[in-house]
Amino acid sequence: MKLVVLGLSLGSSWGNGHATTFRALLRAFAARGHDILFLEREVPWYSGAHRDLVDPDFCRLAYYRTLGELDSWKNEIAGADAVVVGSYVPDGVAVGRFVQAHARGVKAFYDIDTPVTLAKLERGDHEYLSPEIIPGYDLYLSFTGGPTLRRLEDAFGAPMARALYCSVDPQDYQPLNVPKRWDLTYLGTYSPDRQPTLERLLLEPARQYPQLRFAVAGPQYPKDIDWPSNVERIEHLPPAEHAAFYSASRMTLNVTREDMIAAGWSPSVRLFEAAACGTPILSDRWEGIDSVLEPGTEILLADTGEQAAQALAQPAEEIGLAARRRVLSAHTAAHRAREMEDHINEARMQKPAATQERNRPMPQGQERLTLVAGGAGFIGSHLCAELLARGEHVVCLDNLQTARPSNLRKLEEHPNFEFIEADIVNPLPREILYRTGRFDRIYNLACAASPPQYQADPEHTMLTCVVGTDNLLRLAEASGARFLLTSTSEVYGDPEVHPQREDYRGWVSCTGPRACYDEGKRAAEAMAFDFARMKRADVRVARIFNTYGPHMHPDDGRVVSNLICQALSGRDVTIYGDGSQTRSFCYVSDMVDGLIRLMESEIDGLEPINLGNPEERTVIELLDSVLATLGRTANVTHLPLPVDDPRRRRPDISRARALLDWQPRMPLAEGLIHTCQWFAEEICGDAQSGLGSISVAAE
Repeated sequence: MKLVVLGLSLGSSWGNGHATTFRALLRAFAARGHDILFLEREVPWYSGAHRDLVDPDFCRLAYYRTLGELDSWKNEIAGADAVVVGSYVPDGVAVGRFVQAHARGVKAFYDIDTPVTLAKLERGDHEYLSPEIIPGYDLYLSFTGGPTLRRLEDAFGAPMARALYCSVDPQDYQPLNVPKRWDLTYLGTYSPDRQPTLERLLLEPARQYPQLRFAVAGPQYPKDIDWPSNVERIEHLPPAEHAAFYSASRMTLNVTREDMIAAGWSPSVRLFEAAACGTPILSDRWEGIDSVLEPGTEILLADTGEQAAQALAQPAEEIGLAARRRVLSAHTAAHRAREMEDHINEARMQKPAATQERNRPMPQGQERLTLVAGGAGFIGSHLCAELLARGEHVVCLDNLQTARPSNLRKLEEHPNFEFIEADIVNPLPREILYRTGRFDRIYNLACAASPPQYQADPEHTMLTCVVGTDNLLRLAEASGARFLLTSTSEVYGDPEVHPQREDYRGWVSCTGPRACYDEGKRAAEAMAFDFARMKRADVRVARIFNTYGPHMHPDDGRVVSNLICQALSGRDVTIYGDGSQTRSFCYVSDMVDGLIRLMESEIDGLEPINLGNPEERTVIELLDSVLATLGRTANVTHLPLPVDDPRRRRPDISRARALLDWQPRMPLAEGLIHTCQWFAEEICGDAQSGLGSISVAAE
């Protein structure tokens, strides 16, 4: 197996336990015949005199100074059977995204402080891991076992979480024939949450028994700590001196961080190292410790300084020897290397299964889900209704920025419908992530779509298209779901080719007021096709042309809704330009049918498909049809054309006809009847709201 590891440090053990953990584990992994590359970020505090391993004989060790330099390792990462990213890696979220973008083998995260990591995520601290990238890892390896593993899968969407405790290399850690210098010692970097336990179980006995000898080894302790005179301070103890330190101790102290005590099942690397040296261990108490060492026979537990003093007063050599026997039988680096190999192979077997078996029925209560982002919007609400009618279990995700909650009124009565209010620009909510493995189809309709709405907050529009699409694509990748992006005819801009075929590259202004939407959708398409090319997701892209029907927002500024609302209000109708600009109007039920056909098709996902009505009409012709449907007349006011407003827009739907057997079936006259009836019901009690003053754009 070819393994690439991006970890905090392998070359320097100064101020961290990661180096000793990786050294033992990877040496044993290499002994099983595997090829290993370790990539470490070059940082000042782990260089120079602090670097105590220069040229390991069990793996290749290389350094990168910036995220940009990782590009030079892209091929190594892509060609590896497995890539592991460790916790606390500088810029770990960006590193994780890079790995998830390029790795083709198993992608794993190895968390050496899982409870601390989860506590950081609860606080919104994404120093090296963020919720949205967890589902992108095929395997979450955790220093913590027990219930935390289920939480990682259910609450954070990890496809597979497995315990991989720290371990010890028995060649480096064994009893040495050295004089006993201290009665009780502690080895560990300073941590504010560990310090109270150190005070209670070591410093307090030291003050009470000045005739005894103590030692605390490790860096970063504040200068204002009042060390008793019988406590020796050792600023840094390199790994090569650990065995001698433990062997010179009559007893050593294990102190666990608060978050790890709360989680339980979190043995520290120092626990195994000391035990391998046959040194009796005095530890604080946490759930699951008995699954590692048996209290009373292989380890001593204490809650108070008095209990610590009592432990020091009794012979404990047999406890140290029993702990050594237990560690050598179950907790060596060789054991962990075999476990890691098994976990990677298990993840490798599950990886294709997520895609190949996504249509297999799931147990009751675990049915496969369809996610509709933007499902409360105009087209999205109709799509949700049709999917429910087909028997699907639908999760609707919408931030309600431009959608109308009333669109969901009937849907919320359906037992297979669920609404989650959230913005896809932000990390996906836990209600989504914890069910990652259940999503089978993901529709992305999330974005303001009319010019007045998307121009009101252009930054958010662009982020929705790019960041939001990226978040959903990663969810699709992690779940093995098929992904459909609703793009837009706006990618053709003000077209010079008519009608517009999918291979036309468009005439788009990247600096105008519509660019946030036009260019945002073009970028979203590029990202979706990159995921498809790299086999990261099964992708479909629909380029939607003008669509109309019930559930349109009365004041969204689109030409159909504005003409109807203004005509119903009895006020003047305002049209930009002379009204000769053309559009092609597709009724919403036809559009929904096209989207579902596209999603369920087995086409090559590397080409977009136009969905729209190929019948072209001028805005003036549309106005005449609306007035005829309503049986009304209206005065028309003309204003200049908006910047970048397309003059002509009509889709070539040859691909949709050939590949999807789809074309619109609703005549405009009939569609306008349904639409006008709906608008009349919506605004009949609100005729004085000023609807007639809205200007009419051609969207």
